[in-house]
Amino acid sequence: MMDLPELIILDIGHGNCAIVRDTEGVIVIDSAHGATLIETLAHLSIREISHILISHADEDHIAGIIDILLDRNIKVTNIYINSDAQRKTRTWEALRRAVRDARQRSGTRVVVGLTTELTNQLNVGQVKVEILAPTPELAMSGAGGQDLQGRRLNPNSTSAVIGLVHDSHRVAILAGDIDQVGLNNLLEERSDLKADILVFPHHGGRPGGADSQAFAQQLCDLVQPNLVVFSIGRGRFGNPRQDIVEGVVTSLPTAHILCTQLSSNCADSVPDSEPAHLNALPARGRTSNSCCGGTVSIKIAGNTTTYAAGIAGHQQFIDRVSNPLCRRFKV
Repeated sequence: MMDLPELIILDIGHGNCAIVRDTEGVIVIDSAHGATLIETLAHLSIREISHILISHADEDHIAGIIDILLDRNIKVTNIYINSDAQRKTRTWEALRRAVRDARQRSGTRVVVGLTTELTNQLNVGQVKVEILAPTPELAMSGAGGQDLQGRRLNPNSTSAVIGLVHDSHRVAILAGDIDQVGLNNLLEERSDLKADILVFPHHGGRPGGADSQAFAQQLCDLVQPNLVVFSIGRGRFGNPRQDIVEGVVTSLPTAHILCTQLSSNCADSVPDSEPAHLNALPARGRTSNSCCGGTVSIKIAGNTTTYAAGIAGHQQFIDRVSNPLCRRFKV
Protein backbone atom coordinates (compact mmCIF):
# COMPACT_ATOMS: atom_id res chain seq x y z
CA MET A 1 0.00 0.00 0.00
CA MET A 2 1.28 3.46 -0.87
CA ASP A 3 2.48 5.60 2.02
CA LEU A 4 0.27 8.52 3.01
CA PRO A 5 -0.50 11.21 2.09
CA GLU A 6 -1.69 10.27 -1.39
CA LEU A 7 -3.65 11.91 -4.20
CA ILE A 8 -5.69 9.67 -6.49
CA ILE A 9 -7.12 11.15 -9.70
CA LEU A 10 -9.77 8.75 -10.91
CA ASP A 11 -10.61 7.73 -14.44
CA ILE A 12 -14.32 8.29 -14.02
CA GLY A 13 -15.08 8.96 -17.68
CA HIS A 14 -16.27 12.45 -18.59
CA GLY A 15 -16.15 14.24 -15.26
CA ASN A 16 -13.90 14.84 -12.31
CA CYS A 17 -13.14 12.87 -9.18
CA ALA A 18 -10.18 12.84 -6.83
CA ILE A 19 -9.42 11.29 -3.46
CA VAL A 20 -6.97 12.70 -0.94
CA ARG A 21 -5.86 10.05 1.57
CA ASP A 22 -4.08 11.63 4.50
CA THR A 23 -2.88 10.51 7.91
CA GLU A 24 -6.06 11.56 9.72
CA GLY A 25 -8.81 11.23 7.15
CA VAL A 26 -10.03 11.09 3.56
CA ILE A 27 -11.31 13.85 1.28
CA VAL A 28 -13.33 13.26 -1.89
CA ILE A 29 -13.43 16.03 -4.48
CA ASP A 30 -16.29 15.82 -7.00
CA SER A 31 -17.52 12.73 -8.80
CA ALA A 32 -19.28 12.01 -12.06
CA HIS A 33 -21.91 9.28 -12.45
CA GLY A 34 -20.83 5.67 -12.24
CA ALA A 35 -19.49 3.09 -9.84
CA THR A 36 -15.80 3.98 -10.09
CA LEU A 37 -15.65 6.05 -6.91
CA ILE A 38 -17.48 3.47 -4.79
CA GLU A 39 -15.34 0.70 -6.28
CA THR A 40 -12.18 2.64 -5.44
CA LEU A 41 -13.29 3.29 -1.87
CA ALA A 42 -14.02 -0.42 -1.48
CA HIS A 43 -10.68 -1.36 -3.06
CA LEU A 44 -8.92 0.85 -0.50
CA SER A 45 -11.17 -0.30 2.40
CA ILE A 46 -12.37 3.27 2.99
CA ARG A 47 -15.69 3.48 4.85
CA GLU A 48 -15.41 6.97 6.32
CA ILE A 49 -14.99 10.24 4.43
CA SER A 50 -14.03 13.33 6.39
CA HIS A 51 -15.01 15.86 3.71
CA ILE A 52 -16.73 15.85 0.36
CA LEU A 53 -15.85 18.99 -1.60
CA ILE A 54 -18.03 19.81 -4.60
CA SER A 55 -16.56 22.37 -6.97
CA HIS A 56 -19.88 23.30 -8.62
CA ALA A 57 -23.23 21.86 -9.59
CA ASP A 58 -22.57 20.39 -13.05
CA GLU A 59 -23.79 16.79 -13.36
CA ASP A 60 -20.33 15.49 -14.24
CA HIS A 61 -19.09 16.73 -10.86
CA ILE A 62 -22.02 15.78 -8.60
CA ALA A 63 -23.82 12.68 -9.91
CA GLY A 64 -21.45 10.20 -8.27
CA ILE A 65 -21.72 11.94 -4.91
CA ILE A 66 -25.40 10.97 -4.69
CA ASP A 67 -24.56 7.26 -4.45
CA ILE A 68 -21.96 7.95 -1.74
CA LEU A 69 -24.43 9.90 0.39
CA LEU A 70 -27.10 7.21 0.05
CA ASP A 71 -24.73 4.32 0.78
CA ARG A 72 -25.36 3.25 4.39
CA ASN A 73 -21.96 1.54 4.54
CA ILE A 74 -20.09 4.83 4.02
CA LYS A 75 -20.05 7.55 6.67
CA VAL A 76 -19.64 11.13 5.42
CA THR A 77 -18.80 13.64 8.14
CA ASN A 78 -18.93 16.91 6.16
CA ILE A 79 -20.00 18.09 2.73
CA TYR A 80 -19.10 21.50 1.31
CA ILE A 81 -20.78 23.08 -1.70
CA ASN A 82 -21.80 26.47 -3.04
CA SER A 83 -25.43 27.25 -3.80
CA ASP A 84 -26.71 27.56 -7.36
CA ALA A 85 -30.19 29.05 -7.60
CA GLN A 86 -30.24 28.65 -11.38
CA ARG A 87 -29.68 24.90 -11.27
CA LYS A 88 -32.92 23.05 -11.97
CA THR A 89 -31.74 19.66 -13.19
CA ARG A 90 -33.00 16.34 -11.86
CA THR A 91 -29.48 15.44 -10.78
CA TRP A 92 -29.16 18.63 -8.72
CA GLU A 93 -32.52 17.92 -7.07
CA ALA A 94 -31.44 14.31 -6.41
CA LEU A 95 -28.23 15.57 -4.79
CA ARG A 96 -30.19 17.93 -2.53
CA ARG A 97 -32.42 15.07 -1.45
CA ALA A 98 -29.41 12.82 -0.83
CA VAL A 99 -27.82 15.59 1.26
CA ARG A 100 -30.98 15.82 3.33
CA ASP A 101 -31.04 12.05 3.79
CA ALA A 102 -27.40 11.95 4.94
CA ARG A 103 -27.93 14.90 7.27
CA GLN A 104 -31.04 13.44 8.90
CA ARG A 105 -29.92 9.79 8.97
CA SER A 106 -26.27 10.02 9.97
CA GLY A 107 -25.66 13.61 11.02
CA THR A 108 -23.62 14.65 8.00
CA ARG A 109 -22.74 18.33 8.41
CA VAL A 110 -23.63 20.38 5.34
CA VAL A 111 -21.78 23.64 4.71
CA VAL A 112 -23.16 25.84 1.95
CA GLY A 113 -20.14 27.97 1.14
CA LEU A 114 -16.94 26.54 -0.34
CA THR A 115 -14.82 29.68 -0.63
CA THR A 116 -11.34 30.99 0.05
CA GLU A 117 -12.35 31.53 3.68
CA LEU A 118 -12.05 27.77 4.27
CA THR A 119 -8.37 27.54 3.35
CA ASN A 120 -6.52 25.53 6.01
CA GLN A 121 -9.80 24.56 7.73
CA LEU A 122 -10.26 21.33 5.75
CA ASN A 123 -6.97 19.60 6.57
CA VAL A 124 -7.12 15.94 7.63
CA GLY A 125 -3.46 15.35 8.32
CA GLN A 126 -0.30 16.60 6.68
CA VAL A 127 -1.73 18.21 3.53
CA LYS A 128 -2.94 21.81 3.67
CA VAL A 129 -6.12 22.17 1.62
CA GLU A 130 -6.45 25.55 -0.08
CA ILE A 131 -9.63 26.90 -1.60
CA LEU A 132 -8.11 29.24 -4.17
CA ALA A 133 -11.46 30.29 -5.66
CA PRO A 134 -14.13 31.55 -5.44
CA THR A 135 -13.90 34.40 -2.96
CA PRO A 136 -16.91 34.97 -0.67
CA GLU A 137 -18.04 38.03 -2.62
CA LEU A 138 -17.96 36.11 -5.90
CA ALA A 139 -19.94 33.25 -4.40
CA MET A 140 -22.42 35.76 -2.96
CA SER A 141 -23.35 36.80 -6.50
CA GLY A 142 -23.21 33.30 -7.95
CA ALA A 143 -24.17 31.99 -11.38
CA GLY A 144 -26.36 34.43 -13.27
CA GLY A 145 -24.96 37.40 -11.38
CA GLN A 146 -21.99 39.64 -11.97
CA ASP A 147 -18.58 39.98 -10.40
CA LEU A 148 -17.44 43.29 -8.91
CA GLN A 149 -16.14 44.36 -12.32
CA GLY A 150 -19.54 43.82 -13.93
CA ARG A 151 -18.60 40.61 -15.76
CA ARG A 152 -21.39 38.08 -16.07
CA LEU A 153 -20.95 34.86 -14.09
CA ASN A 154 -21.99 31.37 -15.14
CA PRO A 155 -21.59 28.21 -13.01
CA ASN A 156 -18.04 27.67 -14.29
CA SER A 157 -17.03 31.22 -13.32
CA THR A 158 -17.68 30.35 -9.68
CA SER A 159 -16.26 26.82 -9.77
CA ALA A 160 -14.11 26.04 -6.74
CA VAL A 161 -10.39 25.70 -7.41
CA ILE A 162 -8.59 23.52 -4.86
CA GLY A 163 -4.88 23.50 -4.04
CA LEU A 164 -2.98 20.86 -2.09
CA VAL A 165 0.14 21.96 -0.19
CA HIS A 166 2.61 19.70 1.61
CA ASP A 167 5.74 20.84 3.44
CA SER A 168 5.09 24.40 2.22
CA HIS A 169 5.11 23.20 -1.40
CA ARG A 170 1.99 23.26 -3.58
CA VAL A 171 1.70 19.80 -4.99
CA ALA A 172 -1.47 20.09 -7.06
CA ILE A 173 -4.21 22.37 -8.30
CA LEU A 174 -7.57 20.85 -9.14
CA ALA A 175 -9.17 23.57 -11.21
CA GLY A 176 -12.75 22.29 -11.46
CA ASP A 177 -14.39 23.93 -14.47
CA ILE A 178 -13.06 27.45 -13.95
CA ASP A 179 -13.42 29.68 -17.04
CA GLN A 180 -11.72 32.91 -18.10
CA VAL A 181 -13.92 35.13 -15.89
CA GLY A 182 -13.23 32.89 -12.91
CA LEU A 183 -9.51 32.87 -13.67
CA ASN A 184 -9.50 36.68 -13.93
CA ASN A 185 -11.09 36.88 -10.49
CA LEU A 186 -8.61 34.36 -9.09
CA LEU A 187 -5.69 36.42 -10.38
CA GLU A 188 -7.12 39.57 -8.82
CA GLU A 189 -6.91 37.74 -5.48
CA ARG A 190 -3.51 36.07 -5.87
CA SER A 191 -0.87 35.27 -8.47
CA ASP A 192 1.22 32.60 -6.67
CA LEU A 193 -0.26 29.60 -8.43
CA LYS A 194 2.73 27.36 -9.11
CA ALA A 195 2.09 23.65 -8.59
CA ASP A 196 3.60 20.35 -9.69
CA ILE A 197 0.33 18.93 -11.01
CA LEU A 198 -2.61 20.61 -12.74
CA VAL A 199 -5.94 18.87 -13.26
CA PHE A 200 -6.97 21.00 -16.22
CA PRO A 201 -10.35 22.74 -15.99
CA HIS A 202 -13.46 21.71 -17.89
CA HIS A 203 -11.83 18.50 -19.18
CA GLY A 204 -9.98 20.48 -21.82
CA GLY A 205 -13.19 22.01 -23.19
CA ARG A 206 -13.85 25.60 -24.24
CA PRO A 207 -13.32 28.11 -21.35
CA GLY A 208 -16.48 30.13 -21.96
CA GLY A 209 -16.15 32.78 -24.65
CA ALA A 210 -12.40 33.16 -24.31
CA ASP A 211 -9.78 32.07 -26.81
CA SER A 212 -9.07 28.45 -25.84
CA GLN A 213 -5.39 28.35 -26.76
CA ALA A 214 -4.66 31.66 -25.04
CA PHE A 215 -6.53 30.53 -21.91
CA ALA A 216 -4.58 27.27 -21.74
CA GLN A 217 -1.29 29.05 -22.24
CA GLN A 218 -2.09 31.69 -19.61
CA LEU A 219 -3.11 29.09 -17.03
CA CYS A 220 -0.08 26.90 -17.67
CA ASP A 221 2.28 29.89 -17.57
CA LEU A 222 0.88 30.67 -14.11
CA VAL A 223 0.90 27.14 -12.67
CA GLN A 224 4.00 25.77 -14.47
CA PRO A 225 3.14 22.13 -13.69
CA ASN A 226 5.23 19.10 -14.54
CA LEU A 227 2.10 17.00 -15.07
CA VAL A 228 -1.15 18.13 -16.73
CA VAL A 229 -4.14 15.80 -16.37
CA PHE A 230 -7.26 15.89 -18.54
CA SER A 231 -10.11 13.94 -16.94
CA ILE A 232 -12.12 12.86 -19.97
CA GLY A 233 -14.44 10.23 -21.34
CA ARG A 234 -13.50 8.89 -24.75
CA GLY A 235 -15.63 10.48 -27.46
CA ARG A 236 -17.46 12.86 -25.15
CA PHE A 237 -17.54 16.45 -26.45
CA GLY A 238 -14.31 15.98 -28.40
CA ASN A 239 -12.14 16.70 -25.37
CA PRO A 240 -9.47 17.71 -24.92
CA ARG A 241 -9.72 20.33 -27.64
CA GLN A 242 -6.81 20.59 -30.04
CA ASP A 243 -6.35 24.32 -29.37
CA ILE A 244 -6.29 23.68 -25.61
CA VAL A 245 -3.57 21.06 -25.95
CA GLU A 246 -1.62 23.32 -28.29
CA GLY A 247 -1.74 26.06 -25.65
CA VAL A 248 -0.51 23.63 -22.99
CA VAL A 249 2.36 22.38 -25.13
CA THR A 250 3.31 25.91 -26.18
CA SER A 251 3.60 26.91 -22.52
CA LEU A 252 5.00 23.62 -21.21
CA PRO A 253 7.00 21.85 -23.93
CA THR A 254 8.57 19.39 -21.46
CA ALA A 255 5.55 18.69 -19.23
CA HIS A 256 3.90 15.28 -19.20
CA ILE A 257 0.31 15.40 -20.48
CA LEU A 258 -2.00 12.61 -19.38
CA CYS A 259 -5.63 11.98 -20.34
CA THR A 260 -7.49 9.52 -18.16
CA GLN A 261 -9.08 7.97 -21.26
CA LEU A 262 -7.83 7.74 -24.83
CA SER A 263 -9.26 10.71 -26.69
CA SER A 264 -10.90 10.07 -30.05
CA ASN A 265 -8.79 13.01 -31.22
CA CYS A 266 -5.73 10.81 -30.77
CA ALA A 267 -6.86 7.42 -32.05
CA ASP A 268 -9.85 6.17 -34.04
CA SER A 269 -9.91 2.88 -32.14
CA VAL A 270 -8.90 1.53 -28.75
CA PRO A 271 -6.34 -1.24 -28.09
CA ASP A 272 -7.41 -4.85 -28.52
CA SER A 273 -6.37 -5.63 -24.95
CA GLU A 274 -5.98 -3.81 -21.67
CA PRO A 275 -2.85 -1.62 -21.62
CA ALA A 276 -0.15 -3.09 -19.39
CA HIS A 277 0.86 0.20 -17.77
CA LEU A 278 -2.35 0.69 -15.74
CA ASN A 279 -2.22 0.29 -11.97
CA ALA A 280 -4.58 -1.93 -9.98
CA LEU A 281 -7.02 0.83 -9.00
CA PRO A 282 -10.49 0.88 -10.60
CA ALA A 283 -10.77 2.88 -13.83
CA ARG A 284 -13.95 3.54 -15.80
CA GLY A 285 -12.30 2.84 -19.15
CA ARG A 286 -10.67 -0.43 -18.16
CA THR A 287 -13.44 -2.79 -19.33
CA SER A 288 -13.63 -1.13 -22.77
CA ASN A 289 -9.82 -0.78 -23.11
CA SER A 290 -10.35 2.96 -23.49
CA CYS A 291 -7.93 4.06 -20.75
CA CYS A 292 -4.96 6.19 -21.65
CA GLY A 293 -3.46 7.17 -18.29
CA GLY A 294 -6.36 5.61 -16.41
CA THR A 295 -6.56 6.27 -12.67
CA VAL A 296 -3.44 8.04 -11.41
CA SER A 297 -2.00 7.58 -7.91
CA ILE A 298 0.45 10.18 -6.62
CA LYS A 299 2.60 9.96 -3.50
CA ILE A 300 2.54 13.41 -1.89
CA ALA A 301 5.97 14.35 -0.53
CA GLY A 302 6.48 18.11 -0.70
CA ASN A 303 8.89 19.16 -3.43
CA THR A 304 9.82 15.53 -4.07
CA THR A 305 6.25 14.50 -4.89
CA THR A 306 6.41 11.71 -7.44
CA TYR A 307 3.99 10.23 -9.90
CA ALA A 308 6.75 8.38 -11.77
CA ALA A 309 5.51 4.84 -11.18
CA GLY A 310 3.21 4.82 -14.21
CA ILE A 311 4.64 7.60 -16.35
CA ALA A 312 7.24 5.55 -18.23
CA GLY A 313 4.61 2.98 -19.15
CA HIS A 314 2.19 5.71 -20.17
CA GLN A 315 4.82 7.27 -22.44
CA GLN A 316 5.40 3.88 -24.08
CA PHE A 317 1.64 3.51 -24.56
CA ILE A 318 1.48 6.93 -26.23
CA ASP A 319 4.29 5.86 -28.57
CA ARG A 320 1.87 3.26 -29.97
CA VAL A 321 -1.06 5.68 -30.39
CA SER A 322 -1.63 6.67 -34.00
CA ASN A 323 -1.73 10.48 -33.71
CA PRO A 324 -1.55 11.66 -30.07
CA LEU A 325 -2.50 15.29 -29.46
CA CYS A 326 0.14 15.67 -26.77
CA ARG A 327 2.91 14.90 -29.30
CA ARG A 328 1.40 16.78 -32.22
CA PHE A 329 2.75 20.21 -31.26
CA LYS A 330 6.18 19.20 -30.00
CA VAL A 331 9.06 20.87 -31.81
